[in-house]
Amino acid sequence: MQRREMIQFIITILVIVALFYGVSYYFFPAKPGANHPANTAPADNTPPANTPGPAPTPDKPPETRPTTASEQHGFVRIERKDARTFKLSNSRLTAVISERGALLESLSFIDRDGKPVYLRTPDNPTQEPKEPLELLRPMGYAQHAAPLALRLDDNDPWRNTARWELISGPTRVDGVDTVTLRFPPASYGTESDGTVVFKTIALYPDTYRLEITLRVENHGARELDKQLGLWGAAVVTNDGSKAGAEHSRVALYGSIASKRYTKLYEEPVVRALAAEVDNLNEDRVEKGLAALPGAEAKLLDDETNPDRFVLAHGVRTQYFLAFLAADPNRRDARWSGEILPIREIHDAALSLIAPPVTVPAPAGGKPGEASVHMSFYAGPRDKQALESAWFAKAPPDDELVVEWAELAPSGWPGFISGPLVGLLRWLTGHLGAGFAIILLTLIVRTLLSPLSYRGQKSMAVYTAKMKLVKPKLDKIKEKYEGKKDRDSQMKMLTETREAMREQNVGMLPLGGCLPMLIQLPIFIGLYRAFGSAFFLRQAEFLWIHDLSLPDATIPLWMDFNPPIINFLAYNGILTINLLPMVWIALSLLQMKMQPKPEDPQQAAIQKQMGCIFPLMGLLFYAFASGFAFYFIVSSLYSIAESKLIKHNLIKQGIVQPPSKTKPKADDKPDYHPA
Repeated sequence: MQRREMIQFIITILVIVALFYGVSYYFFPAKPGANHPANTAPADNTPPANTPGPAPTPDKPPETRPTTASEQHGFVRIERKDARTFKLSNSRLTAVISERGALLESLSFIDRDGKPVYLRTPDNPTQEPKEPLELLRPMGYAQHAAPLALRLDDNDPWRNTARWELISGPTRVDGVDTVTLRFPPASYGTESDGTVVFKTIALYPDTYRLEITLRVENHGARELDKQLGLWGAAVVTNDGSKAGAEHSRVALYGSIASKRYTKLYEEPVVRALAAEVDNLNEDRVEKGLAALPGAEAKLLDDETNPDRFVLAHGVRTQYFLAFLAADPNRRDARWSGEILPIREIHDAALSLIAPPVTVPAPAGGKPGEASVHMSFYAGPRDKQALESAWFAKAPPDDELVVEWAELAPSGWPGFISGPLVGLLRWLTGHLGAGFAIILLTLIVRTLLSPLSYRGQKSMAVYTAKMKLVKPKLDKIKEKYEGKKDRDSQMKMLTETREAMREQNVGMLPLGGCLPMLIQLPIFIGLYRAFGSAFFLRQAEFLWIHDLSLPDATIPLWMDFNPPIINFLAYNGILTINLLPMVWIALSLLQMKMQPKPEDPQQAAIQKQMGCIFPLMGLLFYAFASGFAFYFIVSSLYSIAESKLIKHNLIKQGIVQPPSKTKPKADDKPDYHPA
């Protein structure tokens, strides 16, 4: 290889690597850290008060204890181990509710009979899944902000770690499991302002949806204004990837003016939320305002339009979602959300807060009442599962769209990846995941065949015409050899263009490059489709036990994490993955089968292009084996397609049939001087 060709080769590799990391940075967010174990920490010691305000920060527990008067109103902390728990279950999941704070202690994908619905993906890709997946785990820090804990006022750290009294349940009516608890317990009467809070949690059958009703009774002498909310997902299991698998916050916004307006935010990663809150607080301090322990969702998302409000607020991993959702029957209300970093475990608690409600004073011997309804979804990041959960208790307004399904986008570009995911889902349901990928590949490549034919024909015509124009170009180059002044260079360029125009040859073979550029969005769409297809998770095919992971045929090296080439390993485990290696071999074979251009510059370009697919095979070495299957089948299709196209071009006289005699070493093309 000549020095010039070597330099071009190195530059090509550097450009491809830079493009890969650029695309990874903008379209495929970096993955956060390892799964966080359930931690234990001292309890929060915030003294009760009956004035509304922001929830206190979890990493600075006050030293004071509740006063005796406050304890008389039920603010007596109990330990988690001393609290009773109540199970709500259906055919999809089991939710454990604790009397300590009436919060969601844990949530596992175990059905009513105790059988696992989804298994946890092992950190090691060579191991098969065996354990049931626990999506939400007990919290050791910021326990007052555990999932479904009440968000009301400064009493929350004590109210949510004190005992709530069981009023009814768990009961099952028409398949709906329900439990209701109250605070303070009846033996304590009411809180100091005369209120009692009731929390009813219902799990709907055959879905991943919990419905929560917060009801406030007012036994005092005057009406009260209350703003009720719930804390949502925290300590979410990052299934299958110690490196994160896109463990990010999600927020879905709606509009009061337009019921069909929605906007989805999928950033930042949960690990980065503490830094985001710190940045917002720096701006507050510069403006002379006090720093806050958390941040408002709209502030973090820079959603300044007052017409917009939060529809859903939660956390997503690559394949699962856990979020709180606003009551769809109150679309004229301004819901909001908060972010509270849990710095000890690099996590965060996310809340959803309803608009203020007025609790009237007692009348006719009955206490005043006000209620707020919210939903909690914990299940697959899959459109069908989200739609099923939505219709489990659909709102009566027929004009509403199914907003929750927008929390599972197919990926950019949606107009390509969306149909691909739908087709792949349908094929998987009828053929199984492995054969579905093979058939999808054949369908996509067949649809792209006209582009491939046009591109190869354009390159063949370009090559044939270049054979005719090459002698003139050599004479022009020889004529101006050694003349580096601007006028001579412009004259040489003009004569070159004129010579190529006579043969109707363009300066660049765009006809051959254009089909490749058109296929680029399809390639990105497929990448995103395979990355978001929940039905490929733990799907088996041949020797592979999970098409969403590397095929990991042979384990090779544990704790492999060099900074530059760590993309070759999955969770720090380097394995021999046969599928990417087969893809690389087929790509090299495909390039070797291409006819060698007689023009030295085109030959050099072809050599450089031959490095792209093997390099891509390395870059996607630890990606989903289903993705590698696609490209293996695609390469086999390309080899067969190239032979058929070449045969057709020979019949048309565009390409000369291959010579049966091998050329001698000193033979040169006709247009070269002797």
